[in-house]
Amino acid sequence: KSSTGMESLKVSDVSKAQAAQRMGRAGRVSEGVCLRLYPEDSYNLLEETTVPEILRVNLAQVVLQLKGMGIHDPRSFSFLTPPSPESIDKSFEVLIALGAIDKLMDLTVYGKEMSQLPLDPIYANLLLQSSKYECVSEILTVVAMLSADNIFYRPGGRGGEDSGGVASKAAAAHRRFASYEGDLPSLLNVYNAWKKEAIYTRSGNPRKKQKLRKEKGSFAKMSHGDWCGLNFINGRALMRAHDVRSQLSDLCSRHGMDVHSSCSAEMTTFYKCICAGLFLQVATRLPTHLQSQDKKKSRLSRAGIIPSSRGHYKTKIGGTIVSVHPTSFMFGRNPAPKCVVYSDLLYTTKMYVRGITQIREEWLNDVAPHIFGPTK
Repeated sequence: KSSTGMESLKVSDVSKAQAAQRMGRAGRVSEGVCLRLYPEDSYNLLEETTVPEILRVNLAQVVLQLKGMGIHDPRSFSFLTPPSPESIDKSFEVLIALGAIDKLMDLTVYGKEMSQLPLDPIYANLLLQSSKYECVSEILTVVAMLSADNIFYRPGGRGGEDSGGVASKAAAAHRRFASYEGDLPSLLNVYNAWKKEAIYTRSGNPRKKQKLRKEKGSFAKMSHGDWCGLNFINGRALMRAHDVRSQLSDLCSRHGMDVHSSCSAEMTTFYKCICAGLFLQVATRLPTHLQSQDKKKSRLSRAGIIPSSRGHYKTKIGGTIVSVHPTSFMFGRNPAPKCVVYSDLLYTTKMYVRGITQIREEWLNDVAPHIFGPTK
């Protein structure tokens, strides 16, 4: 929401204008009949036009870009659809917390670096922090993978083991990439495995691919399509992530960052960097109350039923109660991590968090003492 500074993916109805546009697309070749999969009464209740995006999203990136262009007060900018002053104020709060602007609303040196990256300020901060922790290569991959939606192909919904043959195979294939620490290192595992085991050529030349597969060595690589099919990975999304990573890598190199710096097997450094970049998106696990429950509920819990408080978290900033999304590798983990960072919120029947990574809560005092320090 633009008024709260909290971003979420919320399922909403189309407007009448959108419905009319979709009807027009269906009749490009010749005249026909448009069948709407909802009653006419529902259509009449739709809004006439869609709410402009600038009124629905977090404006932190827009405000940062305007500040980078030399506009001191973005509230005086001539927007086609002016956002509310509250939404801009919330964006200022986010940018101050990230160190992009100071209390006088002036752009800092760090903010100038952030404004030169075509990323949301949260991810721009994450990428810039990677130089300090010497894991630029890993963070480039994570940010690029987050920019591509639905990396994992899950046929038949969640893809649990009890949901059918193909879905079970997909879940088993994804399990090889799963990290006990969370979703972001799992995305890193996918990309690294793809680079090691698959061939991706833009030219699409079959002779070139065949030559690469037959090159001397102990390990024969698979084609991009075959590898993605075998591992139930969205090939198009992975290609987009690869292209985004390449572009970000070139941009970071021009700004003097060592894009080849890597923490290698020292993953604790990687998790600290994730914490330093996503400290505004932290949630802590709600305490369980199994000991206060009656004996019947305790027996049910021991029988394998997940307690209601497991997987339920409260965000550090905002105090929102959230749950782990079923598609997360953290879903149903026992024991559930005490403190996590997340990449985004998704609201359906309730508020979910995705892109979850386990961190240590004591790291917050080190990476963001101005927010999580003893006096805060």
